Amino acid sequence: MRARQKLSRTDRERRRSRRARTGLASGLALAVLFGAAAVVAPRPRLPRPTGPYAIGTTVRTWTDDSRPEPFTADPDDHRSVVAQIWYPAAPGPESDPDPYLDSATAAGLAELLGVPPFVLGLVPGAATHAHADAPPAGGRFPVLVHLSGHSGFRGESQAWFEELVSHGYVVISLDQPGSAAHTVLPDGRELAAVPKEEILPFMPEQLDEDTVPIMNGVELPGGLIPFLAQDASLVLDRAVALDDGDQLLAGRLDTDRAGVFGLSLGGYTAPEACRQDQRFRACLEADAGQTAPVAAEGIDQPLMIMTRDASSMRREREQAGGWPETEIRATLESQRSLFEHSEGPAWFLTINDMHHLNWTDLPLWSPLFRWTGLAGPMAPDRGQALIGTFSRAFFDRTLKDRPAGVLAPPEDTAPGNSHGTVPDACPEVTLERR
Repeated sequence: MRARQKLSRTDRERRRSRRARTGLASGLALAVLFGAAAVVAPRPRLPRPTGPYAIGTTVRTWTDDSRPEPFTADPDDHRSVVAQIWYPAAPGPESDPDPYLDSATAAGLAELLGVPPFVLGLVPGAATHAHADAPPAGGRFPVLVHLSGHSGFRGESQAWFEELVSHGYVVISLDQPGSAAHTVLPDGRELAAVPKEEILPFMPEQLDEDTVPIMNGVELPGGLIPFLAQDASLVLDRAVALDDGDQLLAGRLDTDRAGVFGLSLGGYTAPEACRQDQRFRACLEADAGQTAPVAAEGIDQPLMIMTRDASSMRREREQAGGWPETEIRATLESQRSLFEHSEGPAWFLTINDMHHLNWTDLPLWSPLFRWTGLAGPMAPDRGQALIGTFSRAFFDRTLKDRPAGVLAPPEDTAPGNSHGTVPDACPEVTLERR
């Protein structure tokens, strides 16, 4: 048997000190690990809106009995959309803030992203600045219909919506079945987004002019974009009805001052909605190419295009994939054509250091989106501030007849020169006007 070594007092103190240091190091490592997880775990952190109004929200599901649903095989289905309405509320809502996302949509997003549901576990319960069914503020407010991108969801840009609402707008954003990440239909069925490769044959660029595409037995003249644009008109019809007699919102929705805006697929669709429905008096499209008819003919309503330059798109491709050169060229050329051919006043806004997701809340969920290149190098709060500032100025100018503010040419701009920047407050922005 090996004799046990007897330790001196000094040796025992050294060993205790070493164990303490090891324990401390392990504790610090765990603290760093859990701290890092807390920092990067997706959880929306929405900036506080800058306007004077509190924010209420409510959800409606609307069905268009005149249109069959092409995204299901049931011939008796009719087109339905889930609409979330954010509206100016009276001061001091007493209810808890409305959760950011419902658990069913969070599960659908997790499946879409290919991650276990627990990864998005903190997303649904994240705090917002909106209160469910809060009493509305007095007055009547312009209505803005928002159309989300493919595989998006109705609250994908809630920071943007809250900023607009806090300054006196009603924003209605949609889950559009087939293009939204996850839609719960009126009968309880859940419909995920149709994969992009299955939608592409129904995009106008892919169509033969002499052929009407058919999806699940439903004819789609002109392809998918004109069909999705009809959802915006459905919303405007229902908004008129809400203003006439809704228990919560009657007398609050000024549908004579209506605008439409959208990102990505929603940015494709918004100008088409204006072509179809002249009740929309203003159009904002963000980071999206345009169909050939829209690009060639433009629209009659005031227009704002929000985009970024080709170098930003190429940087996103290098860091996160996507954006082949043909898509970059088609996007920027069709945006430019829409800008030049539109009849009303138009603004072309280029924001450097933005990626596609910067128009959504996702960069506010976690710094991982910036670290992986899915979001641009611009600080997420800064990107939201620029988006909110310029979109609000656009809608204030076109729907509220207010001064142009940041959209006005700089004082030193020569007559007839439509190019300019906003150097003092927004050096990242280049703004052209027509």
